[in-house]
Amino acid sequence: MRLATWISYFETSDFPKQFPYTARSPTLRKGITYESIEDVTDEIDRILQEPDTKKFGVGQSLYYQASIFCNPTSLIPDWCWEMLEDYNSCKKFNIPLAKSLDEAPAWMLDCFTIIESEISKCTKHQREKDGER
Repeated sequence: MRLATWISYFETSDFPKQFPYTARSPTLRKGITYESIEDVTDEIDRILQEPDTKKFGVGQSLYYQASIFCNPTSLIPDWCWEMLEDYNSCKKFNIPLAKSLDEAPAWMLDCFTIIESEISKCTKHQREKDGER
């Protein structure tokens, strides 16, 4: 969900390679051959263990590093894109999730909270890139 939010905010480049392929590992800092999705998930696990991931956050870290060694959009299940669409529709058209907070689906509230947090981080990051404070 975090990576999907960053991709929807900033977009991402195309990664046309198919398994097996060789790409630079951002964690091992050398070219390695990715044979399967398991190799990609191993790389992601290594990224999540890096100290900078805590500093920059999961969404930003994956956004900048995943495109080095894989197609990041292929990592995101359809339900994440659907949840982003639901979030954007609710925000844009001021549509409530439910009649009351007690009736709102907890899963959706959790996802919307993550999306809101990541959008805030994306906005802050964009301002920093643009030289604004």
